[in-house]
Amino acid sequence: MIAGYHVIFSAYGFWLPNDPRGSWSDFIGSWNLIRYGAATKTTVRKSLADRPHNQTKRLAAKESLNRPPVIFNGIQARTIALSIGEYFVKLQTPVWACAVLPDHAHLVVGRPPLDVETLELVS
Repeated sequence: MIAGYHVIFSAYGFWLPNDPRGSWSDFIGSWNLIRYGAATKTTVRKSLADRPHNQTKRLAAKESLNRPPVIFNGIQARTIALSIGEYFVKLQTPVWACAVLPDHAHLVVGRPPLDVETLELVS
């Protein structure tokens, strides 16, 4: 039985579809990124962030993005955290942990009344 989920929301430029440590992407939609390798789809259920990789190549791929990566300032991070809280209150689902970092957020939440992969707006 699933009791909860670890959910990660990322901002533009945080984790690229061809990151050598793996991604959840099947394809790359940017010609600028394709030259750094194919999509690195993985189905592994544990973090691969500690895999050795060519950091210079990864950073060069990030430099080739069409726009600068999104970095949240303090006000934006606070707004994101408050909005997440409001959303899960409406879902009547507990949030056991929330960490909003400069370019992504981690949540540990109870099991919501809908599929976590398809969380949608709640009116």
